[in-house]
Amino acid sequence: MAGHIIHVHGTIPAPPEQVWEVITDIAHADDVLRSVSEPYLLTEGEYDVGTTWRERRTLFGHHGPEELQVVESEPPRRTVIEAEVGHDVIRTAYRLTPAGPDHRDTRLAMTTTVVMSGRSPMSRAMWAMFGGFSYDRTRRVLEHDLEDIEAEACRRALSA
Repeated sequence: MAGHIIHVHGTIPAPPEQVWEVITDIAHADDVLRSVSEPYLLTEGEYDVGTTWRERRTLFGHHGPEELQVVESEPPRRTVIEAEVGHDVIRTAYRLTPAGPDHRDTRLAMTTTVVMSGRSPMSRAMWAMFGGFSYDRTRRVLEHDLEDIEAEACRRALSA
């Protein structure tokens, strides 16, 4: 059962490869995203399916450390990460599409879903009544993430 699905998107004046580099730079996520602190890689190697890390952030009312894992990776076009938080699974998909007349820009679409199939009926009822508050806060966090990714991709594109 999906509790909420949030879509945010924007066009970034940097090529998809540059935006991909920002999204997949887990070690420096706290330097880029204001919503992330204390990223810590648990696996070695390049960003790919199976890459796992911990970070602190707040999404859908969950606040604190989360363990995230890459479950899909199609560089530089699409990646999906998941985090299990309590009985919920939070899944975020990033889709990068070349944009602009010369395809030097990137349309970045982010979709975050909370799956609550492990919750009790009472917990689901509480979510139905009060979940809108965390939905609004989470949407703002994701909009900030989009702004932060754009700012860093533009900074990196200028210094390249």
